[in-house]
Amino acid sequence: MIFLLWACSGATPLDSASDSATVDPGDGLDLLVASEIPQGEEPCREPELATLESVVDGDTAWFTTTSGSELVRFIGIDTPEVSWDSDPGECYGEEASAQARELLSGGRAWLSFDAECHDHYDRLLSYIHVGLEEKDFLQRSLLQDGFATAFAVEPNTYFRTIFSQDESLAEDAVIGLWEACGR
Repeated sequence: MIFLLWACSGATPLDSASDSATVDPGDGLDLLVASEIPQGEEPCREPELATLESVVDGDTAWFTTTSGSELVRFIGIDTPEVSWDSDPGECYGEEASAQARELLSGGRAWLSFDAECHDHYDRLLSYIHVGLEEKDFLQRSLLQDGFATAFAVEPNTYFRTIFSQDESLAEDAVIGLWEACGR
């Protein structure tokens, strides 16, 4: 089965056991080939299968990669902020985080890349995949279900058009944050 796309801080891992995933070795992800994983046109590094350590929020998580423990920012989307210390967070932040946690509940994901691998906070910038189907592309799933908005930052814009289309689907259907937050 081939997935076709026609697309044109200093945080630390959470200590809560509920934020750590149990790895499911029967998830079939190790049967996928890196070249099958959707990525940018000229990626900064090869796709790799990584183990989830914890979800920070709806668009950031800690993964163990071949480089060790890395804070990963999901390319191309933005989710509402969760509450931290005295900051109350934003509308739908907790829901977006819970959805990211659910989508990554298998404990492993393929990370793929675009032109630039790190942002100015030294976070690894990655597309996240838990399979080859459209809904297995984490960014697309979060956008289509109204948990995120499209957020294109040059030069990592390979999926910009399709992410914008996915966001429009949720906005037009008035689901997720589009319903709850009156956006």
